[in-house]
Amino acid sequence: MLVDTVALERGLKVEFNKAMSSMVADAGATKAIATIATQVTSQGEDEKYGFLGDVPVVKEWLGDKTAGSIADYSYTLTNKDYYTAIEVDRNELDDDRMGIIKPRIQTMVAAMKNYKLYLLEYQLETGQTLTAYDDQNFFEARTSPQSIDNELVGLSSTAAAIRPYIYTARNTMMQFVSDVGKVMGLIMDTIVVPPELEGVMLEAVMSNAAPITNMSSGIFNPTKGWIKQVIVGTNLTNADAWFGLCCNRPLKPLILQTRKEPVPVLDVTNTPRNRKMIFSAEMRCVAGYGMFQMATMTEG
Repeated sequence: MLVDTVALERGLKVEFNKAMSSMVADAGATKAIATIATQVTSQGEDEKYGFLGDVPVVKEWLGDKTAGSIADYSYTLTNKDYYTAIEVDRNELDDDRMGIIKPRIQTMVAAMKNYKLYLLEYQLETGQTLTAYDDQNFFEARTSPQSIDNELVGLSSTAAAIRPYIYTARNTMMQFVSDVGKVMGLIMDTIVVPPELEGVMLEAVMSNAAPITNMSSGIFNPTKGWIKQVIVGTNLTNADAWFGLCCNRPLKPLILQTRKEPVPVLDVTNTPRNRKMIFSAEMRCVAGYGMFQMATMTEG
């Protein structure tokens, strides 16, 4: 059969753009990304984030104004190319079966948006080996320019066991300082956990009673008011590690830099050998780190 590829591409793109504008299929991923990552629109091949160490300090105005002399860090994120694709059977088109193709297109869109969340989860899980803006591991015991340790140790087998380490992570973050030694006043309000710790963490931070054995069930649980959101990182593989984040500032702990949002492409050869055509979605983006002071990793 002869296929009007122009009309076909137009129809597929319409369905793709409808799925892109819908927040239903990927509402969880979209919310999680907005919570933990600063979303940056890239204007070129890469973007430099040399300003990350320059935290504004408020001073009493006496005499001339002065500005900090923070090192110009060279932290740069280079965009990467990603794609996903499905095969479209010409028979489906011949039989006018767009109803069958539509959910597959919606699945493509959901996969692309969820992959962005995966990129952020990967940054967290590999934070002990990937470097932040100061060219040191994101999770590491630092001695320069200030002494900061956001790599913590703690148990996570039960709600009772994990709760004291939530206290520790939150208190530790509150004491983190900027490059010039000023306390930043960061407050941990979000926790990201692997699937294995979802139930334990929800019990620890969402139950009305404090999850401590041998205490009465009516004990007040302060963590219920502290932690605004528990995010399950479905791609996290370390069942013994969880991440405490400060997500209540304009700058988030992670960065999601996007050069090109997912766009649909119909790949049609001049001499097709079979009934299949490839309909793909392409995007350019990259994930990276914001400020290491806004994150802690607790591992058993």
